[in-house]
Amino acid sequence: MTSRVANSNDVLRLLLMPALALGLVVGCAPAKGGGGNNGGSTGQSSGGNSGNPGQTGGSNPGGNNNPTGGNNNPTGGNNNPTGGNNNPTGGNNNPTGGNNNPTGGNNNPTGGNNNPTGGNNNPTGGSKSGGSTSTGGSNNPTGGTTSPTGGNNNPTGGTTSPTGGTTGSTGGSTSSGSNPPGYWSLKEWGISSPDWHGCSQTGIDIVAGTTTSVKPQDFMTAHNPGDPYCVSGTVFNDYNSVALLGFNISEAGTSDGNQCKYNPANATKVGPPGIVPTGSGIAINFSTTSAIDLRIQVQGPNGSTDATNRWCYDLLGVQSPAFAPYNKFNTKCWVDPSTPAGTAYNPTTPIDAVWFLVPGTKANTTPYSFCINGFAPGNSAADAPKGGTVSVLEGNIGGANTVDANYQRVKVYNGGNAYIIQNNNWGNSGSGQTIHYKDNTFQITSTTGNGSSAPASFPSIYIGENGAIASGLYQTNPGDGLPKQVSAIQSVQTSFAWSGGTGGKDFNATYDVWFSSKIPTAGTYNDAISGFVMVWLYKPGNHQPIGSVVRQATIAGHSWDVWVGPRGTAATGTDGANRPVVSYVSKDGSLGSLSFDLNLFIKDAAANGIQSGWYLTDVFAGFEIWTGSDSANLQCTGFTCAVK
Repeated sequence: MTSRVANSNDVLRLLLMPALALGLVVGCAPAKGGGGNNGGSTGQSSGGNSGNPGQTGGSNPGGNNNPTGGNNNPTGGNNNPTGGNNNPTGGNNNPTGGNNNPTGGNNNPTGGNNNPTGGNNNPTGGSKSGGSTSTGGSNNPTGGTTSPTGGNNNPTGGTTSPTGGTTGSTGGSTSSGSNPPGYWSLKEWGISSPDWHGCSQTGIDIVAGTTTSVKPQDFMTAHNPGDPYCVSGTVFNDYNSVALLGFNISEAGTSDGNQCKYNPANATKVGPPGIVPTGSGIAINFSTTSAIDLRIQVQGPNGSTDATNRWCYDLLGVQSPAFAPYNKFNTKCWVDPSTPAGTAYNPTTPIDAVWFLVPGTKANTTPYSFCINGFAPGNSAADAPKGGTVSVLEGNIGGANTVDANYQRVKVYNGGNAYIIQNNNWGNSGSGQTIHYKDNTFQITSTTGNGSSAPASFPSIYIGENGAIASGLYQTNPGDGLPKQVSAIQSVQTSFAWSGGTGGKDFNATYDVWFSSKIPTAGTYNDAISGFVMVWLYKPGNHQPIGSVVRQATIAGHSWDVWVGPRGTAATGTDGANRPVVSYVSKDGSLGSLSFDLNLFIKDAAANGIQSGWYLTDVFAGFEIWTGSDSANLQCTGFTCAVK
């Protein structure tokens, strides 16, 4: 039951805009960009999307063992092995391992999507410099070389796009009293020290065939000091694609009214010297209207030409205001933090720019709309500038039959609590599925798969790790109270409401609850480790839970048939075959909604194999679909879950 988000790569050049000079983005495609006239620091982004493969559901009613179990996605969906660089051989190390894309997060596919190469082309080299030529008249020879005579950095290793402008002002200079349009400073947000200031900018990739867009290109007009900096557009469906919004932090203002204007000719100019940041990290106040993979990146003066001089931190699923500790920034932040592949940022290293970027995926083009309401160095999220608005998260996941689309996921929030919505189209290799989400609700907008004994898909919303023990990106902890030993559970107050469906309504509406005999500590688990409890609010006529009816129970004000049977096969990370599955099927007909204490069912299931010494690890609610055409307008209209 999960989704998979695209993996990405190292740095690829982008089409940056004003004064921040242009930088690489994810992959290693050439970039062209605009920069300000005065040495903005480069805006190369590191890494595309980190993706966690998906998994299938834990229950598989009808006696199925989830035989297919989803995709193992052996190559991680990587294309662009050379990073899309014009000069594929030019300095590309093309390490496939940019994203570890741990198998975690996969519920139930056979291999749990190992995604060994992580979907990363991660080529670091070979991209041409972003549109400017060397003074010697050469066109930035092959990627990875420096311009022969021209003083231009002409990045090596697939990067470039330094920011606009001349080598320009010295780092740490104070901003002038009258600054050009598009110029920003921390003073706008009521912060007088430190004096970060410079041009604002935007950027996009130049991957072959890219359709990435960003609006506005610059902030020369219609932007008042203190207002949020907002950008919107779409990111091309390629791991090397990216859209960016950036800020120089040590660039002096000049009398040139076009200093911060988008200008691709400044793409290879070096930015100003950097400054050593204060505090222990950067506090960010942001808003977004879709659950995008948003990253923050800090960059030194050589960041556009040196992949070791830029570091990123993933804000995926983080709620605003957020805090990005300097010691968590890494040159390859998209790699599973439990097995880091890059180099950590040393907070004594000078930086001259801060970027916010949205990387591409392989599933679909990525629409985005986000605002930076303010950011500042500090020691916690409380240090973020105030103001701005909190947006409703809304968008689409899934699509045509690809690994990325089938297992795509997003993290959303409701009442301050995190939830993951997953497409989890696992059971029919030839089908596609798309769902629309809005905060903690979702609706199936299309699905073409049909199951047999096993369902074709299990679109759902959950709390827990869903097998991704170490990655953190598609987990709801800390804060979800999981894992928690069964004997220590006081309550699991939860609600699930649903509606829709058509035809024979050949799907169920169910909870899928996972247990483990021990706290998961290493590797991944692709299914419930030790046992399952299911609560079926609706059962279709032609399908049933694993096992047989052994008794009846009255719980949460309703009567239930209690089905018990063994999960016949083992899966990655589980205890083995014959794990108990205890399913409660409503005898009161279809229940369109239910608010109750799930712990009442957990205690009752002790009579059929769920042990008090085990741990509750995950709680899912969704639909196991056997006939895709019956799921028209099928929707989860609300889900909450609080473990105490």
